[in-house]
Amino acid sequence: MPEISSADSPRIEAYRLFLKLHRRFQELNRDEFRAYDLSTPQYAILFYASVEGVPLSQICQEMLSDNSNLTRLVDRLEARGLVQRASDPNDRRVTLVQLTAAGKALIDELRPRHRHHVEQRLAALAPGQVAAFYDAMETIYASLQDGDPATNEA
Repeated sequence: MPEISSADSPRIEAYRLFLKLHRRFQELNRDEFRAYDLSTPQYAILFYASVEGVPLSQICQEMLSDNSNLTRLVDRLEARGLVQRASDPNDRRVTLVQLTAAGKALIDELRPRHRHHVEQRLAALAPGQVAAFYDAMETIYASLQDGDPATNEA
């Protein structure tokens, strides 16, 4: 991997810092969920699932993942009794992911705890900085929706 020097542009430096920040958030999430024997993606599945059931394809879309990756994670959660699969009564081709009572109890415990941790992790930012940070990320995300801007021609 080529080295990036300190003489790089502010955009390159911001990108490097963003990657470091993302990696740090992943580490903190892993540490947080480890006590519950959950990976971060498993937490996300529990977060998006419901007692009534949510299509696996919808969870995949929310998590920006594909079906094959999440199937294994759902298998593990199902083996632990935290979720169950069901067929959608309106479309038998659709698999719903339903929280079991144990899964609902766990996510009900974890959700407010995780929200608190996220609030703490961003507490160093003043309200205006949070808004600016959000706006900057939203702008970048929107610009990348049509593909890589570096390859788009005007």
